[in-house]
Amino acid sequence: MKNIIEYIKDKSYYLLGGIVVVIILLIIINACSNSSGSYDKIEQKMVNAAKNYYASHKKNLPKEENGTVKVTISTLIESELLKEVKDPNNKDQDCSGYVEVTKVGKEYSYTPFLVCKGNYEPKYLTDIVKSSKQDEYGNGVYEMGGEYVYRGDDVKNYVSFNNQLWRIVSLDLDGNIELLSVNNEERYTDVWDSKYNSTSQRYYGDTTDYFHSDIRKSLKNFYESNFDTKEKSYIISKNICIGKLSYNSLYDRNVECATTKENEKVGLLQVSDYVRSSLDEKCTNYNSPECTNRNYLSSDEINTWLLTTNSENTYEVYFLDGEIDVKRASINNNIQPVIFLTKKSMVLNGSGTLNKPYVIKN
Repeated sequence: MKNIIEYIKDKSYYLLGGIVVVIILLIIINACSNSSGSYDKIEQKMVNAAKNYYASHKKNLPKEENGTVKVTISTLIESELLKEVKDPNNKDQDCSGYVEVTKVGKEYSYTPFLVCKGNYEPKYLTDIVKSSKQDEYGNGVYEMGGEYVYRGDDVKNYVSFNNQLWRIVSLDLDGNIELLSVNNEERYTDVWDSKYNSTSQRYYGDTTDYFHSDIRKSLKNFYESNFDTKEKSYIISKNICIGKLSYNSLYDRNVECATTKENEKVGLLQVSDYVRSSLDEKCTNYNSPECTNRNYLSSDEINTWLLTTNSENTYEVYFLDGEIDVKRASINNNIQPVIFLTKKSMVLNGSGTLNKPYVIKN
């Protein structure tokens, strides 16, 4: 019995030390959690203050769709709508930032941009993409004519936005982010167009009038029904090209603008998006079988109508399902929409992989 008591006494120091270590770890974890929550609370206070500010400055709100204005933290403090913003992790340091207000339809979206240097700063998806490195096989981001394009068959370009899965196709010249929906749990299908075609004298669809096409109506419905006001404030309007190509055309991205539809919120991939995402040097024209090589857009995730139509008639459209082919516009097919997020889109976390996509902060 005496030996047992002595043994317990010897071990009690280790037990006590272990308890102390656990307590310290819990304190650290709790502090980190509270710190993160504190930044969230600051951002919410910023938004509330901005709403109060513009309630008495309505004439300063943007008038045009997707127009933006911003009010700084210092202005909100001067207006006595917000107290001084101190860094929760460094009470001696003031934080800076602003709230951006975007007009979306008849509503306004408020987005806080908070900077507490060294501890809490915005991480922009555009900056992450531009700084991405190519792997040993060449997969990754390439600068092409001022745009940044993902190329290869194993690229880390997954994004979670609106609780849906997307892939980054490219950054445009302004740094805005082209996203392709790969949310395969909710596939959309429709014809490209179902109108009577006077040339073929059949209901094959008419590809000469995108403005009144069935596919455009489907894409507009996707935008209106799929996104709330906050998410819509991240999606910018783009001029999209509706191209006309012969099946054996050599790769030339410029020829895809047979017609241009201005200020569209949602579109589709173009044939050239598929071609330039391949790293195979023999992928030179639109129907080259080599374009399926080293190309993430030729994966099983992708099965969709494209915006590009066949220049050899007025009723066929290109589609992508592993490789490029054409179908009658009146045939029902999958639709994987394309949107452009603003270059101001911030990332909460993630690494761009399927299991850990970049999560857009909203």
